[in-house]
This record gives sequence, structure tokens and C-alpha cells, in this order.
Amino acid sequence: MNVKRLLLIIVFILIYSLSSYGEDNITVPHFNTSFTKSKKLMEQVYYDYQISFYCNCKYNYELVNKTVKGVVDEKSCGYSPRKNKKMGMYIEWEHIVPAWAFGSTRKCWREELCTASRGKKYKGRKCCAKIDNIFKAMEADMYNLFPAVGELNADRKHYHFGIIAGEDREYGACDFEVKNKIAEPKEDIRGDIARTYFYMEKTYNVKISDKQRKLFEVWDKLDKIDKWEIERAKRIEKIQGNRNTFVIKDDE
Repeated sequence: MNVKRLLLIIVFILIYSLSSYGEDNITVPHFNTSFTKSKKLMEQVYYDYQISFYCNCKYNYELVNKTVKGVVDEKSCGYSPRKNKKMGMYIEWEHIVPAWAFGSTRKCWREELCTASRGKKYKGRKCCAKIDNIFKAMEADMYNLFPAVGELNADRKHYHFGIIAGEDREYGACDFEVKNKIAEPKEDIRGDIARTYFYMEKTYNVKISDKQRKLFEVWDKLDKIDKWEIERAKRIEKIQGNRNTFVIKDDE
């Protein structure tokens, strides 16, 4: 570990050793607390690998109604919208471990701690993103962000990953199913998902159920770490300053 990286970690220990309202003792290992900023930084990580996570769809950035968006090339992957063609046109940055999973344990998510301009109290993700530094760091953590076709991102919601009987293929050739509040990804990204969950658990104490853990342990073994997963982790480490040791070991 180099001196610069060690100093950064020490700074975070001093600044973020305690979360808002004293809920826990999570030490945040990086500076970034802006989800919006992270999404722009992820574009830099994927600058030469513009392929969606669940469907392997190519995408390119275009100006759409004065906003630059990742536009999905449906023909490149055989993706066909299940229901929402408009959402299927664009890339969204997917939280593999959903915001609900790491946010619902926060006080700001459960209790009306925020006040709107007209005096109305509110809670939930919007409140946490305003007042809770720990939540903001979790929401912005780049290791947990992957480019996904917008419709799949919306359909997955905060559902757990698992195995679904049959292959309905409601998204054309895209090997992704959602049924009974379970999302099933294709086999060659299951290890990536497992290692992302393990990282979020180790870094932020995000709970994984026993059932999910057993599944993820199998996925981790069957879908080995590939070259792009390593390269992605290296690029994120350079930007964010901390390492995902489930992809790259500390001694590497």
C-alpha cells in the first residue's frame, strides 16, 4: 500500500468513523458521496467497453433532448423491449446491491427526519441522500454500479437475485428473467454479482441472508474473475481510492 493511499484512508477514518445519528461505526473508504458524480465517473471507467451488464448490448453516447445519454443498440444483442420501449432505449447505472438493501436500515430511510421547503416532513432515499453521509457514500460507491438497459433496471427494482425455472426470454435474446420478485441474470455475470455483494457487506456491513450467501458462494466459484472484471476494478481503484479485495487481493 503506497503512502498516499494510506493517508487517504486515515483521513476517512477521522471524518467518517461515525455515521449520521450514531447508528453505526462504518468507516467509509473513499471520498465520493455524490451518486450523480459517480455515474459520470463510471462513463470514464467504461470508455472503451460500452457494453450493458445484463444483455451485452452495445451503447453509444448521444445528445437526446439536450442531455447526453447512453443509447442502446438493440441489434447488437438481440434485445427486445418487454413493455417499456422508451426506457429500453437508454442505459441506466444499476445498483447491483439495490439502494433499498443498504438504505432501509438507515434512520433517515425509516423516520421523517427531513423537511421540505413548505415544511412537510419526509423520509426514504431522498432524505438519506440529503443528510446521511454514510448512505451517500454507499449510494455513490462505484464498485456497485453497472450499466444496464433502462427497462431491465426498472423491472429488477430491489428484488433479490436467484434462479427461475424456465427461460421465458421476455426481453428477446437477452438472458434475463424477472418473476415473483426474483431476478435471474445470465451465467457469465453471476460471479460479478456475488463479489459485488461480498464487497458491500465487508465495506458497509450490508446484510446478506443465509440463503443468498449460499447462492453467491456457488456463483463466485462457477463464474471466475475475468480480465474485464479485473481491469474495471483497477480503474475504479484509481478513481475512488479503495480496493475491492474480492476481485484484486491486497498483495497483488
